[in-house]
Amino acid sequence: MARNRILIVDDEPAIRFGIRDFLELHGYQIEEAETCKEARHVFSTSRPDVVIADFLLPDGNALDLLARLKEIDSEIPLLVLTAHGSIDLAVRAMKEGAEQFLTKPIELPTLHVILQRLLEKQRSHHKQLASKSRQVRHTIDPFIGTSAAIRSLEDQAKKFLSTESPVLILGETGSGKGILARWLHDNSPRAEEAFVDLNCAGLSRELLETELFGHEKGAFTSATASKQGLFEVAHRGTIFLDEVGDVDL
Repeated sequence: MARNRILIVDDEPAIRFGIRDFLELHGYQIEEAETCKEARHVFSTSRPDVVIADFLLPDGNALDLLARLKEIDSEIPLLVLTAHGSIDLAVRAMKEGAEQFLTKPIELPTLHVILQRLLEKQRSHHKQLASKSRQVRHTIDPFIGTSAAIRSLEDQAKKFLSTESPVLILGETGSGKGILARWLHDNSPRAEEAFVDLNCAGLSRELLETELFGHEKGAFTSATASKQGLFEVAHRGTIFLDEVGDVDL
């Protein structure tokens, strides 16, 4: 299972080491940067789930950085750290979109709790996005009947419930491939996560690429904002690519 990725931005190596060491022990994957410029580069290439940044950086501050990062991902949560906290600065940070404002020295267990809450909030948001991108399908038993073929299909399907590997479902149009895909999701360990259903038939190569992988703001003329790809929306869940055999490659 993929680990949550955290970007730590601080020009003090000891601070980065302390946070990284603690969070890695709790299963996080850590990226690091010392400046705003370096942080923007790391963010663009690694796409972390949360950013933790010191307020004062060699080439700017955390709020300058936040504004630039939100041009790439408008939903990115950022935690601001500072050794010189004040109520006015905390209010300003929250007004400009920071999720939390923490004063050094940091209580690492408190940081862990905050990260857990932010990541759970993120997952809930992804589920809401997924519900908008899929067709509503009622859970239907795909194994109605007593024929040998139906019983064989059920036995095969149950073997795939705990797999992390892709599953290829073959069948004529209208034979219930989508119903079976939904059943596999609903009865798997991923049942509480997003189920994303995309009908690939008729989509151009360019549109399919945008739907699956998203795009950054300014990537093309009409890209006025960043768009999450469905693979990212379906993270930890299931993505069903209906009629994938019709894709123009």
